[in-house]
Amino acid sequence: IILHSMHKYQPRVHVIRKECGEELSPVKAVPTGDGVKAFSFPETVFTTVTAYQNQQ
Repeated sequence: IILHSMHKYQPRVHVIRKECGEELSPVKAVPTGDGVKAFSFPETVFTTVTAYQNQQ
């Protein structure tokens, strides 16, 4: 995963129905249609930073 500094991101969870014996490839696009749902949660939004320094 490559993230850019000072950008806002919101992760998504994809749930994909898979039949027995069917292969899912990590390099193919996420399927669409029946048996596929995507979920996102507002609580998971985050902004990336270049560096974090805690003075304590």
